[in-house]
Amino acid sequence: RRECGWHVMPNTALSGVINSRGGTVIRLPARHVTSIESLTDRDGNKLAYAYDPETGLVESLSGGFPVGIAAIRYAIHAGFDDAPDVQQVLISAAKRAGMSPVGLVKSQSTNGSSASFDVVSLMQDEKDKLKPYRLGGLP
Repeated sequence: RRECGWHVMPNTALSGVINSRGGTVIRLPARHVTSIESLTDRDGNKLAYAYDPETGLVESLSGGFPVGIAAIRYAIHAGFDDAPDVQQVLISAAKRAGMSPVGLVKSQSTNGSSASFDVVSLMQDEKDKLKPYRLGGLP
């Protein structure tokens, strides 16, 4: 998720808000969108749109999207049910984490009930495998 910028697998219901500068094209914060349940402005008014599953872009059919922070609300289903490349990267990273003699806990305290964890960094070849799943910018 951290490397790709969205929940890649499995296909699941996602909802949230999008900041918008207006314009006629937006990208939903997911790839492989299998359905759009709703796309509304912040007041709940339905937006007229056309979705292109090839590019993941959404085009306004009413002259433009609303402008502002959290201007667009979405409810979608997105993600892959089967993504062998992603699974392979996850298994590889988990194996590396498991080989660490101290695990992933960097520090901890008892009375303050805090803990900090180290992060497993991905190797370049793993990042390359995830490239097709990353969110991209607008064209």
